[in-house]
Amino acid sequence: MTTRGNPNVLIIDDEAEIRTALERVISREGYHVFLAEDYDSAMKIVRDYQVDIVISDILMGGKDGIEVAREIKKYNSNIPVILITGNPQLHTAEEALRNRVFDYISKPVSRQNILAALENAKREKEEKDRKSKRILKTVRERSHLAQQSRDLNYRNSLILETTGDCVITLDDDLTIRGANQATVRNFGYEESEIVGQKITLLISEENRDTYMERIAHLVNRKSDHQIARLHNAELMSRSGEKFNFDISVCRYELNGKTYFTGIARDITQKNIISEKLVDAERRAFLTTIASSIGHEINNALTAVQGFIEVARLPDADEPIKDKAIQVTWNQITKLKNLTFNLLQLGKPGDLGRDREILDLNDVVESVIEVFRKTTRLKYCEIVFQKAREKTYVHSNADQLSLLFSNIFLNSADATSNKGRIEISVSERNRHPMVQIKDDGIGMAPEVLTKIFQPYFTTKKTGQGTGLGMFVAKEIADHFGIRIEIDSEPEKGTEFRLVFPDKL
Repeated sequence: MTTRGNPNVLIIDDEAEIRTALERVISREGYHVFLAEDYDSAMKIVRDYQVDIVISDILMGGKDGIEVAREIKKYNSNIPVILITGNPQLHTAEEALRNRVFDYISKPVSRQNILAALENAKREKEEKDRKSKRILKTVRERSHLAQQSRDLNYRNSLILETTGDCVITLDDDLTIRGANQATVRNFGYEESEIVGQKITLLISEENRDTYMERIAHLVNRKSDHQIARLHNAELMSRSGEKFNFDISVCRYELNGKTYFTGIARDITQKNIISEKLVDAERRAFLTTIASSIGHEINNALTAVQGFIEVARLPDADEPIKDKAIQVTWNQITKLKNLTFNLLQLGKPGDLGRDREILDLNDVVESVIEVFRKTTRLKYCEIVFQKAREKTYVHSNADQLSLLFSNIFLNSADATSNKGRIEISVSERNRHPMVQIKDDGIGMAPEVLTKIFQPYFTTKKTGQGTGLGMFVAKEIADHFGIRIEIDSEPEKGTEFRLVFPDKL
């Protein structure tokens, strides 16, 4: 039912002071507030009373806020859940997004932020309740239809009309033949203005050539694989506003004609939240790693200074001077790599928006060649196996090179820069894949869970900052690349970089 007046708000937190503080702020605005200290007492309130909005801490004794959100959605998917946390991390944000959490707020929570989130949640709840009411009304109006026909039509229309995802059907000429209400609402057109138009209507001019080339490749490929996926595709509304979508496209035959139905999920807000969380984590860990970075820089400068002072002595011979030059060059290279990773961290959202069609064989080989010409991997045995055919991906060469470099260096460090590293490019279920396998020290399970945290490193202070793998994960996430890791202490590690659908 639609809530009358201000909604009922349930606050869940195992700290009484925080519950009381939130209650005071919220109740002064006219909201009726329920309080709960844990998962069990919260769910009893949800079952016994009408709860319209839930505010929950993430970290609590017993079941956490993510589990609260998951259970609330099972009980009533219309109830918005707002999570608050004092320790924002990417993995908790990803869990929150997967469980369709309405908002994610970092502590300390300001009065302005919590009230703004409540107001937005209230509007969403009312809209969902109105939509549910319309759906129920539609069901009653269709009750006169035959049972079999009614069930089929109702289920199909319910999915299409109530989903927040855009569903668009194209014919083999790439003309739009059908669009659901979410498409009409998100892009700002009337249904009659979309149906009958080319798909280019929704693609901005600067992306048109690139996207149409990719679409043509999907349409014309000679494969029985019926589903294709496009990650982080940018589409444009009637007003010119641009949104990012993850798109799944299904090809099928009907009455001798070929059609394509695409389901596009708007990930614009997800990207914004992810970028905000990345920025928050950057600020949080910079103070943590400052001492490590300073120590590493001082070590490098001390080594350079010491050898130069020895080389400047009157009795210094040529071998000593050569050694000073070699040490200076090595330390400069080390500092350059550290600076490059730090600068990369300082560019949130700037992850190579200029994409192009690349052959993975060429990108990987070029990175390996650079390493073979430097002292960094001089004593490692690098074995590279290309794919038999060209393996194309839609990405950015500079960012992929940085991704591969950081993982290659991680493998080299695991072998003390003198082990065997096997690198291969292949294909798995139409997904291009790069495998990097080393015979190094491997990683324990507790290390694997933290490997992508920006401030985490197993090296001694001054020997590493933990930035490389964080940068690698950030780039992989942006381009829809899945990173799989198999590792066991003293038996080595294998990284698998699985790319989106093959072009």
